[in-house]
Amino acid sequence: MVTVQQLKAFCAAVETGSISMAAERLCLSQPAVSKIISSLEQDTRLNLFDREHRRIVPTSEAHFLYKEARRLLAEFNNITLVAEELRALHAGSLSVASIMALGLHIIPSSVGKILRSRPNTDVTFRARSSSKIMQWAIAQQIDFGIVSTTMEHEAVSKEALGTIHAVCIMPRNHRLAARTHINAKDLDGEPFIAFVKDGSMREVIDKVFEDLNVRPRCMANASNSHVACTLAKHLNAVSLVDPYTAMHILRQEELVMKPFSPSVNYSYQLIWPRYRASNPLANILVTEIKTTLDQYDRLLEEQLGTSLLR
Repeated sequence: MVTVQQLKAFCAAVETGSISMAAERLCLSQPAVSKIISSLEQDTRLNLFDREHRRIVPTSEAHFLYKEARRLLAEFNNITLVAEELRALHAGSLSVASIMALGLHIIPSSVGKILRSRPNTDVTFRARSSSKIMQWAIAQQIDFGIVSTTMEHEAVSKEALGTIHAVCIMPRNHRLAARTHINAKDLDGEPFIAFVKDGSMREVIDKVFEDLNVRPRCMANASNSHVACTLAKHLNAVSLVDPYTAMHILRQEELVMKPFSPSVNYSYQLIWPRYRASNPLANILVTEIKTTLDQYDRLLEEQLGTSLLR
């Protein structure tokens, strides 16, 4: 079998026209290079060089083989560079999934930072429901996911990412917009954007209102916080949404957000496929996501004058 060492010695001999000069280039002894080239001739059953005095002259077969050898060595060098980048975590692949609350802005921002420093990384990112992300994790099809609800499964491990309080959003000209804080009782009879009935937050928010005997007037049901914010603007209604989404769309949608009590919590968890090979890039991205969340939390506290963290 032809080896890379044989091809390197062969190409060096062709390019220098001398065994001794080829040996010098390769930092090998002259007998070692002679032996390597002889073994190549044996393996290929070709006469590659004619010996003329102290020089070697490539045969016609050698000239043809030289072109192919250079191509193969270039591909080998490329593989070596890719391997070096992988070891340095400058390249590789990464598959991530997140719920919409973090998937619209925070995760893309974190992925962007990773790709700017590691442009050869191949990232697949999906924003889907917690149940779908859990399915992918069970099937070991993602490196990690971010969900709001999980179920126990032996193929998945989980880690708390954080919990933050919902905020109350409304149009800037809404009658409650001047208040610094919104209480649940303020929303009794108020036009309200709820979440769809099979959503994880619908039951939580409904229970808050039920416990306080508060009955907002449901105008529409939204599938996520982004949709809820948009509907609130067009229907002059209020809604309870995650603050990360609200923070990004308030200005463009002409909305305001206010702290809300009693607390309605959004809890986020990392889920890891237990039997998928560990991906160092996943750990780097998770660290970046946590850093980005910390930055958002500080900005929210500055804007609202209170911490939303549980």
